[in-house]
Amino acid sequence: MPRVRLFHWKEIEAASLIADLKAAGCSVDYNEDFGSYLPTRRSPPDIFVIDLTRLPAHGREVAVALRGHRITRPVPIVFVDGDPEKVERIRGILPDAVYVSRSRLAAAIRRAKPNSNAVVPPQMMERFANRTAAQKMGIG
Repeated sequence: MPRVRLFHWKEIEAASLIADLKAAGCSVDYNEDFGSYLPTRRSPPDIFVIDLTRLPAHGREVAVALRGHRITRPVPIVFVDGDPEKVERIRGILPDAVYVSRSRLAAAIRRAKPNSNAVVPPQMMERFANRTAAQKMGIG
């Protein structure tokens, strides 16, 4: 039974995704308070699942932070759903993550394997360091 840490920003909406993961045979850890993911660094789950239907930029930054830590780096990240345009931008940053629709989530969980050569993207501040102030504000 794989241990899954789910990241979703609305507990009410996460309930059906949690039910799907449990039906797929997973043990699910979920807490809407994301400070709670810090303990996963000490004992990381088998898989991180990040829902991109709500606040995809938050999901991206959580994934980047997870990849930035040595202990959570090899844990596979599975992104679920999301706006195709935003998903493609995230795929450019984390090309080795798994991107699936909800209907294919169970199969993706079964295929997910630890990645010893996981891509470690730059943190947010590093990604934007070479941009002008106007570009950072979205007007340049």
